[in-house]
Amino acid sequence: MQAQSGIPFHLWRGGTSKGVFFDRAVVPADRDELAAFLLNVFGSPDPRQIDGLGGGDKLTSKAAILGPSSSPDADVDYLFAQVGINHAEVDFKLNCGNLSAAVATHAIEQGYVPITDGHTTVRINNLNTGRIIHARVPVSHGRAVYTGDLAIDGVPGTGAPIELDFREATGSLTGALLPLGEARTRLDVAGLGPTRVSVIDGANLVVLVAAEDLGMQGSESPREIDGNAPLVARIQAIRGEVAHRLGMGEYWQSRAAPSNPMLVAVQSPRSYLALNGRDTIQADSIDLLCRQYSTGATSKALAATVTATIGMACRIPGSVAARFLRPGGAAADPIRIGHPAGRIMVRASVRADAGTTIEQAAIQRTARIIARGEVFMRPAG
Repeated sequence: MQAQSGIPFHLWRGGTSKGVFFDRAVVPADRDELAAFLLNVFGSPDPRQIDGLGGGDKLTSKAAILGPSSSPDADVDYLFAQVGINHAEVDFKLNCGNLSAAVATHAIEQGYVPITDGHTTVRINNLNTGRIIHARVPVSHGRAVYTGDLAIDGVPGTGAPIELDFREATGSLTGALLPLGEARTRLDVAGLGPTRVSVIDGANLVVLVAAEDLGMQGSESPREIDGNAPLVARIQAIRGEVAHRLGMGEYWQSRAAPSNPMLVAVQSPRSYLALNGRDTIQADSIDLLCRQYSTGATSKALAATVTATIGMACRIPGSVAARFLRPGGAAADPIRIGHPAGRIMVRASVRADAGTTIEQAAIQRTARIIARGEVFMRPAG
């Protein structure tokens, strides 16, 4: 029997996500061929992804293709792939902000960026969106620092804080921060009727809806949401209506579990039990309560890009998010958002001018390398 050739990879955790990282030189350049490669590597489609590197959850079924940047304005090129679990499809029409923290650290470790002790800024060229993300990574003696005091709900232990700023990431899919032209829009959704939504094309494309308009309390667990077929149907109807309005109908109809537009149900602060079954997230410890649905399931933790986009929305008068945001906070204060695994904070500011300019949309994440080695393809047949 002929021995298989292994493909080198790195396994990273970034924030509340985990991804398999490949150098672009060792994977197919064609997107269709790359998708087939990744499905093989991850062991998809299969709910356990038992015959591959996938973790059986959309937060751990992710890949990043990396290399020195082709743009003079960036240090590293980053192509993100959301690998299907139950469906043989790979989505490239989005970015993962959590993994962006790991991408920045990986770029430093691979020598893609000049290193400055103290902190090194990494300019990430996200090829999915055509936008630049700025990451500020702690560095000591020429190496990225991994240890620190920052704790992230949904991740054990602590790590060094990596700041990600998505202020330049807006309009990546539609060309406009407010693609429907206003902060809040009334949609006539088939089977649901008139529904008020805010559509924000921030770090990802997000549809914000009041939880009560979906028949939700807003504090439901991912399992409760995913197990409620009428609720999921309402969510999908809204997502589909927005997709078609924004000219994404072909993309939407071609996929069993489309990533975009993502939907976030928002509610004013209330107490709820975190996903670990032990911690109660108190209402007075958050400023907004959110649940995120995309890629065929409710997220167990809020995506970093979605968090940044919610932060933008909170600072836009008249948006659904601004309506439910705890009143009284200063514009410079971080916004504390409750999600199934706990809390996440975002600093956001906007400037009202001829349009709406995002001045800041920053979050802090941690990252670490878990493994490096070779992965072997599943034989055909």
